[in-house]
Amino acid sequence: MRKLPFALVVAVVLFLAGCQTSQPRPNHSQDTAAQHGLATLRQVVNAGNYASLGFESEAEVRQATLGDPLQVYRVQLDALRAFTGNTDPETLLVDVRRSLYPVKVGDRVATSIFVTGSREGWRASELGNAAVARLVNRYRHGAGDFVVHVAAMKSWFVADRVEGKLMLTPVMDDPRTKLRAGETVPADVVFLQLKAASEGYNGLPQ
Repeated sequence: MRKLPFALVVAVVLFLAGCQTSQPRPNHSQDTAAQHGLATLRQVVNAGNYASLGFESEAEVRQATLGDPLQVYRVQLDALRAFTGNTDPETLLVDVRRSLYPVKVGDRVATSIFVTGSREGWRASELGNAAVARLVNRYRHGAGDFVVHVAAMKSWFVADRVEGKLMLTPVMDDPRTKLRAGETVPADVVFLQLKAASEGYNGLPQ
């Protein structure tokens, strides 16, 4: 699997750690939460971190706007390992009440804002993750797309349904499988390959 740039990952982790001291207030809608996240992003981007957070200059963040969100579904490792050719792949999708908002500068996706819902409402829960945002945007097909994240395998997919059949498009090459970025594959084929690749994995963070 093609790995995300280490410097980018570190910058995003440090950025989020710095934001944990002031948790955003919940909002009634995820769009409002995303707008508050964008306002926060504009406050924290500076000369030292703008590149790591996906911008080409410090000033560019002031031009940033939100793109159309993608709902995120998660696939759990235990469900993946229990998957068989007779399992309906739709049953593996867990709605975690999370959406990815691309942050755009003009037509270019610079980075992202993730919003997460709870009983209290919606909050911006993650700012950054520029590499994932750009890759997901590259392989979007249309308005009906959503995201499938197999966290244990560090795998991201753009998903849609074709004639009622769940289809997944990997956003990164995965040398553990035959999955290649941009090649749309039926979900059952994807899950069987990831299941085989997960053998021997102990479930701990990689």
